[in-house]
Amino acid sequence: MIRDLAKKLAAFGEFVDCVIIELIFRRGAFEAGAEVVKAHSSMALVRACSSEAELLVKLINPRCEIKAAFGSRIQSSEKVWRVFTASEIMNFAVAVGDKNKIHQLNPPIVPGLLVLETLLTCAEFSASDAIKLKFKNFITAGEPLVLRGGGNRFEIYSAGVKKVLITLDWEKP
Repeated sequence: MIRDLAKKLAAFGEFVDCVIIELIFRRGAFEAGAEVVKAHSSMALVRACSSEAELLVKLINPRCEIKAAFGSRIQSSEKVWRVFTASEIMNFAVAVGDKNKIHQLNPPIVPGLLVLETLLTCAEFSASDAIKLKFKNFITAGEPLVLRGGGNRFEIYSAGVKKVLITLDWEKP
């Protein structure tokens, strides 16, 4: 389901160098399609729908070139939730047609939709009707990630740095 929606979003080639800062996923009955809801020079809001789900994606155009983050990873005493590999990032990007160069860096940056797809396979998130992800920092391949939280608020951390804020089934207008 997420990959089909990601393919629709990848068709908007004018946003290939933008980065996702927020994703909103909702289950429900929608008319299939994709559209640019808003766009200007530094930001865009795009929407993709299938008959069973909707994705709203807020993108920004970075002010400077994005470079891979190198350095040592601090190991936490917390249980590692997930480590994304470079090959799974490449496979996802190829499968959905995502040509953004940040997914080809060394190490590559994890696509936001791959994070969402992974979350939807977890028991904590699989039954949620709505999930909102706010990306605070990039996640790179090989980075050990910790999942913290409960109820309707979770966070993904690496080396003590917040990466993603996750909100489930929030009050929708």
